[in-house]
Amino acid sequence: MPKTGFAPSDGAQIYYETDGNGPPLMLIHAGVADSRMWSEQLVAFSETHKVVAFDQRGFGNTPWVPKPYADRSDVLAVMDHLDIESAVMVGCSIGGGIALHVSLDAPDRVDGLVLIGAVARGWEPERGWPSSPKLEAAEAANEAGHIEEVLDLEAEIWLAGEGRALEDLDRSLVDLFIDMDRIPLSTEKERGEFVEPFEPPVNERLAEITMPCLTVVGAHDLPDMIESAEYLANRISDRNHVVIENAAHLPSLEQPEAFNKALRVFLDTM
Repeated sequence: MPKTGFAPSDGAQIYYETDGNGPPLMLIHAGVADSRMWSEQLVAFSETHKVVAFDQRGFGNTPWVPKPYADRSDVLAVMDHLDIESAVMVGCSIGGGIALHVSLDAPDRVDGLVLIGAVARGWEPERGWPSSPKLEAAEAANEAGHIEEVLDLEAEIWLAGEGRALEDLDRSLVDLFIDMDRIPLSTEKERGEFVEPFEPPVNERLAEITMPCLTVVGAHDLPDMIESAEYLANRISDRNHVVIENAAHLPSLEQPEAFNKALRVFLDTM
């Protein structure tokens, strides 16, 4: 059974789960999820690694504290609390952005980097950011306080993704997504105001990233996410990006066997 606890970080208490022994893996969740998106990885990799999944501020079991903070500092606080000197960072979406922040701010603490559906801030798709009626509708519903509508739309965008509907997915996955996404929605605007921006933008510093890197994306993710995976693979990795079939923005949750295989190959060949 995983060990659970809270790591102090500048006035906040960061909830974490950890299991196993061996080279450490830090799992950093997406902005529409929490540490539960890594439940399969906690089990699968605890046989060979010390696996840590935690909830960011205002997500899952980590309470929101309304004060300025640096997202990368919370990762390092969990590592310090667990006596982890360095680890492979595995980050999805916003979690991938945080992993990049840690890699640039404290490169000696990062053994490798796995970026899933991630974007380096400052990068733009070749044709610019496309407009999305669903994203616009979700933003409008959020402004109006229609949370249930927001949750349904975000499940369609990020879990079902392109070319699929929620009815095509296992209902238990949809229910878990909505349960995870509901928690951070209440503090989303406030968190955006309090989190310290990483300057200069990550995209201007990619040449500084020298540790082994793997980029992963779901085949049904948004087109700009797929383009970003290709871009990051070309800029900071010596490997092709991995596309997980039958998955959108959260491939570790939706297709854990395929994702775990790709992660295992990366870890074995770093």
